[in-house]
Amino acid sequence: MRRNKAGPSLDALIAQAHDESERGDLAAAEATYRKALALAPDHLGVCTLLGLLLVDRDAPDDAIDLLERVRDQAPDFPPVHLALGTAYAAAGHDALAVTAMETAIKLDTSSTVPLERLAKHHIRSGRTREAIGLLRRIVRRDPSHAQAPFLLAGLTGDRGTTRVDAPPPELIAELFDTYATSFEQHLTEKLAYNVPKELVTLLAPNPGLSILDLGCGTGLAGVELRPFAQTLVGSDLSPRMVSRAKQRGLYDQLYCEDLISTLERARDVDLVVAADVFIYVGALEPTFAACAKALRPGGLLAFSVEHSEHDDLVLQPTLRYAHADPYLRRLATAHGFAVERTAPSVLRVDNGTPVNGQLLVLRRTA
Repeated sequence: MRRNKAGPSLDALIAQAHDESERGDLAAAEATYRKALALAPDHLGVCTLLGLLLVDRDAPDDAIDLLERVRDQAPDFPPVHLALGTAYAAAGHDALAVTAMETAIKLDTSSTVPLERLAKHHIRSGRTREAIGLLRRIVRRDPSHAQAPFLLAGLTGDRGTTRVDAPPPELIAELFDTYATSFEQHLTEKLAYNVPKELVTLLAPNPGLSILDLGCGTGLAGVELRPFAQTLVGSDLSPRMVSRAKQRGLYDQLYCEDLISTLERARDVDLVVAADVFIYVGALEPTFAACAKALRPGGLLAFSVEHSEHDDLVLQPTLRYAHADPYLRRLATAHGFAVERTAPSVLRVDNGTPVNGQLLVLRRTA
């Protein structure tokens, strides 16, 4: 980083804060953005970025105070309306969020970003029809858009030529980055989520194991697995999830990467756990192959899936995948696994409706 006698330049500080945010070090990123504001108090971009960061730090009211001041000073600046919509949404002000994002769309007629942000807000709010309309506008504006065709396929059931056997990785990383600060509370209190504990109960593991926790999130499964681990390695696509898992001090190693990459670096593992992970993976052939290579003979693969009654693999309107039991058993046989134990499970309670699934433990044969 180039420095002058007065210290880092404004551009250098912005770049540093961005890097800190991407690593999940949100406190450091906030401090750096505030240093940038000290150099340029009225800089619209820095104010907007700081506002978004405050949302990520679970301080939406502070973000709203800042962003409303910026909006009043620069009412024709689209990014501040979009950021304000994000802050309103985080604070629970749905109507204000929609209005702010719609204003950003009207002001920015070339980018797909405001359309995408509002579409995802409608998806989270259960307004499927509105989301579909916006996603179709995105595809018309940018036919090569990475996420919109996938989201449309999930919401409408119309696959067309869209590949839906795996989601765009950046979509999953973004989803969990967004929820990193409230993830655990939302899962355990609102969704009655208890999969990690149920998996460990089904496993009844002995201590002293080499364990991989795939899609570790903030470390909910790590809490259950640590007493049985000689070494515990976790990985997740979301840097902010990994950052929060690191704070727990449970893992011997943590990686921010896709699960195949984690499996490819491992050998002779005793146990691979994927709690509520395969529902975001889709087709599992590559994952089973990588698990088979990573596990020692006799090693265990334990995971949860949502249940599909008919098709091997279904992308649901929730944008999660469901898997059929015959499909999983065929994969197990093809990749050298024996089905050790299974159990039905209510994976979560979504808007008062139980989400039925299955827990499976597979043993790697010699």
